[in-house]
Amino acid sequence: MANFKSLLLTLLVGIFFLIGIIIPKFIKKKKELTLFATGLSFIVMLGMILFDIIPEIGELLVYYPNGQKWGIICGCTALGMLLLKGLDCLIPHHHHAHHEDEKNKEEHNDHLFHIGLVTSLSLMLHNLMEGISIYVTGITNFKLGLTMAFAVALHNIPLGMEIAVGLEANHKQNKLKWITITLLTLSSLIGSSLLYLFQINMSITVEACLLCTTFGMLIYITLLELLKEIYTYRQEKMIYVGIGLGILLNIFMVML
Repeated sequence: MANFKSLLLTLLVGIFFLIGIIIPKFIKKKKELTLFATGLSFIVMLGMILFDIIPEIGELLVYYPNGQKWGIICGCTALGMLLLKGLDCLIPHHHHAHHEDEKNKEEHNDHLFHIGLVTSLSLMLHNLMEGISIYVTGITNFKLGLTMAFAVALHNIPLGMEIAVGLEANHKQNKLKWITITLLTLSSLIGSSLLYLFQINMSITVEACLLCTTFGMLIYITLLELLKEIYTYRQEKMIYVGIGLGILLNIFMVML
């Protein structure tokens, strides 16, 4: 029974992504929402990297020799960045210089869709690992697992908003959008279900490699995609409203 309850925790985490994705549908000022979600998501993802992923990598590799440790970190981080860079070949070309004519609006929408898609793919891998962590923690201590799931769920709302804004920007990709949203929502549950159904025990080395690959993906998105968007719209007030709320949210998460 404890195993099943812990499995439900990972479903809860995915539902909060869905909440974040639904929120933009009820807001009419799409441009302001896009700017707000970009600033908020940038800070939340930065907080995830600094306060969640980096410490977790350190814990997993603490007993490894320095050469092996840094080999895993550098190699898998580079792999994560290269995987997302490779997606540029599969996704329509995008630009960061935006004007008011229709052609440039279309280019900007392609860019937003690109950010939404690559963010989704990297977060699927991250959520897969996070679902496993929540499930294992919940089996040992359900209250601690619940607290962990709640903290992750709070992260997922602004990330869901950013993804929704991106994926909604290109109406020609409706099928891909819904496949991505479904997989993203279920990714934490998929990770925990593998353990629940097949009693799989993942080695620390495999966990560390997957987490470092995710780290590389999130670095790519945060610094090479979202930061460029923030710089492009640095004159807009809503960017800073999102950044401010993101800082408060990160402080709250650290205190949990």
